[in-house]
Amino acid sequence: MTTSTRAEARSARKRQEILTAARSVFTAQGYVGTSMDAVAAAAGASKRTVYQYFADKEELFAGVVLDTVDRGYEYFRPAILALAEADDLETALRDHARMTLAGLMNPEILQMRRLVIAEAERFPAIGREYFERSWGRTLKLLAETFAKLTERGLLNTPDPERAAYMFTWLIVSIPTGRSAFLGDAAIGSPEELTDLADEGTRVFLAAFARR
Repeated sequence: MTTSTRAEARSARKRQEILTAARSVFTAQGYVGTSMDAVAAAAGASKRTVYQYFADKEELFAGVVLDTVDRGYEYFRPAILALAEADDLETALRDHARMTLAGLMNPEILQMRRLVIAEAERFPAIGREYFERSWGRTLKLLAETFAKLTERGLLNTPDPERAAYMFTWLIVSIPTGRSAFLGDAAIGSPEELTDLADEGTRVFLAAFARR
């Protein structure tokens, strides 16, 4: 590894450390309550170092939001691609539903979602980017997978994009609605989430499985 490569790796690590610290502060204190001093302290860095990576608090907030959604997309992407190749569709779709619900009910994801929604009027561009790079991009990939499963004769989805939304909301609507108003404690137990994932899968297949 060259000196330049090592320096780039150190810089990338430091940037990620700042983003991780900022995520913790933003979700705990909100946008208005967060200061660059608090982020620097949480990151174990000087405020000058934070400003070397992010010009101001808005840029830092955008960086935190997009880092969170990009990591979430990379979490779901391999499983969605693998689903397109499944032979036992019921089992594969049920397993995917369970993984999806567990991932979306992660407290870090829920806290960031609440924060972006709370700041959507102040930062509409960040809210739009969050939606397009999280829900939009992931559901587009799921729609492409449903289209492939339809081509293979396992599903019947005349509108794969709409089917992708229906599948997702059959699974996540109950715990998402509860947690939005009642907090993380209302998400439900792992057993309840599994039951919701399985029931949502059953209802989806009743509507869209190839007869």
